[in-house]
Amino acid sequence: MIRRQVATHFRVGSALLGALSLIGLLGCAAPERTATNFCRQLALEMPGIAEQPATPALIKSTVERYKNLQKVAPLQVEADWDALTLLMEKASKIEASDPASVQEVVDLSYASEKSAAAASAWVLATCGVDISTGLSVVQAPIPEVVTTESPTTDVATTLP
Repeated sequence: MIRRQVATHFRVGSALLGALSLIGLLGCAAPERTATNFCRQLALEMPGIAEQPATPALIKSTVERYKNLQKVAPLQVEADWDALTLLMEKASKIEASDPASVQEVVDLSYASEKSAAAASAWVLATCGVDISTGLSVVQAPIPEVVTTESPTTDVATTLP
């Protein structure tokens, strides 16, 4: 009788421990920071990023989109994307009537200018998207160069 109770508690405890371990492992799993994952996430976030946020709700949504991309940004663009995300966060909290708050965002904007250019260039080269407009940029195919070969003839010059 006691053995049966111990065995039952042991099974329940083992199942509970297994479930908690699985939840812990899944909770620690972070999305891979690859260019492919970044471009996939960008495709989901781009419609909201491309529009000009005109309301507090849209501004908050845009900051969240940058944060979502920040989670999957690969090493090649991570630092630059972090700078853009920080700028978006600070800009979303600006107090227009407070000159110090405005100056802080202006200074951060100048400081992150190189990061913005680098991130934009990386996203364009890697994902084919111009993040300033939200448009996919597809390179036009290079036209084939048509060459015509004309028969060559030996021209002999003879003097009379």
